[in-house]
Amino acid sequence: MRSNTVVASVSSLVSGLLNAGILAYSARQGQTAEIAAYSVMTAALTWVANLVMGGSSLLYVSGNDEERRAAHSQRLLVAVPAMATATLVIAALYADQGYGLAALISAGGVMIFNSLADLRFGDLARQMRFIAASAAITGTRLLSMVLLVAGAPLTTALLVGAAAYLLSTEILACRGADAPPAMWRGLSLRAAGRAFRLSRPLFTYSLAEAFTGRASTIALSLVASPQVVGCYGALVNIYQALVAVTFSGLRVPMAIRTRRRHNLGPKMAISRESEVIAVIGATVIAAGVIAAAPWLTTSLLTLPIPESALWLQLLALALPFTTVNRAYTLNRIGDGSYTAATRLALSIGVLLAGALLIQATTLGPTGAAAATTVAEMLVAGILVLAAVSRRYRRRGSHRHKPLAPEQGRHTAPPVDLIGR
Repeated sequence: MRSNTVVASVSSLVSGLLNAGILAYSARQGQTAEIAAYSVMTAALTWVANLVMGGSSLLYVSGNDEERRAAHSQRLLVAVPAMATATLVIAALYADQGYGLAALISAGGVMIFNSLADLRFGDLARQMRFIAASAAITGTRLLSMVLLVAGAPLTTALLVGAAAYLLSTEILACRGADAPPAMWRGLSLRAAGRAFRLSRPLFTYSLAEAFTGRASTIALSLVASPQVVGCYGALVNIYQALVAVTFSGLRVPMAIRTRRRHNLGPKMAISRESEVIAVIGATVIAAGVIAAAPWLTTSLLTLPIPESALWLQLLALALPFTTVNRAYTLNRIGDGSYTAATRLALSIGVLLAGALLIQATTLGPTGAAAATTVAEMLVAGILVLAAVSRRYRRRGSHRHKPLAPEQGRHTAPPVDLIGR
């Protein structure tokens, strides 16, 4: 389990560094308009995707065979056409505000290809083939970087990389005895319709996750210029790349819990190593980013707004708390406790919405970044306090409750700091 966690986290870290390099090179080349178009389209299209297929990605990873077939059909027969239509509508709306039409459409294509590849990444994670998944992610990020250096616009380079990512995950996931059928096989409109009912427990969770990740960018795009949104969007993309590093490591215990729940393969013990590694790694990364933020935003990214260093520091401060929250929700999803995961995601979303509404008339990038940090910090603090209180009560009850002779030979069950 430790090796899988390290492989998943390191590969995601490399991918995140490549993403940061792509954004840094784009910013240095003056492609802030491309970054703004990409940030706005991905933020808006994420909402559309979650309204159409909210919860189906997690259902595909953690569900049974029927649920997985339904999510697969829904993605190809319902979600992809809806996302393509929404891309054209969103591009037309934002093109009137000064954003590049071609860049907006290319960004929408990136989202569609990544959405399809997400199914195959789920297959690889369920098969515990994290090395293969890591190779696909890293290789296609390198391809995008090469294209960007060769002179391609940012969104075009990302579009080609996303297409290569889809192709590579399709080839890798469809190999082996327990491989799923090809992407275009086994489709059914009836199964796609069932997916809406089957994914209902995770629908609200997915919407809350999308809101937490994209609300600040969308809110800022309504009141700020494309240049400001482009600078802020570059930093948000870096923050989300860092979140993806810890998220990848946390996929390992979720996959183990899912396999155990569905009796897939040999039983594997669940330890807390992945959560500990993820939280420690997030803390170290956050400290490094906070310290290096002035250099990153000026020398590396060459962002024209001096306050951008503060924005990045605020976002980095949220990283350890975000990791604690995601560890809890992914563990609950792996166990099939979708309601518990949804409650936590909603709590973060409500706090973030309140923080943004308070600043409605004066919202700027600093306030948007601070709202994200405060929401994640408050929920993570409540989680940790609840876990410590629960452990203290259990120890107190064991201390005062006499044990029968035969009970004394049994050890107490382990307590999960991230939640049982």
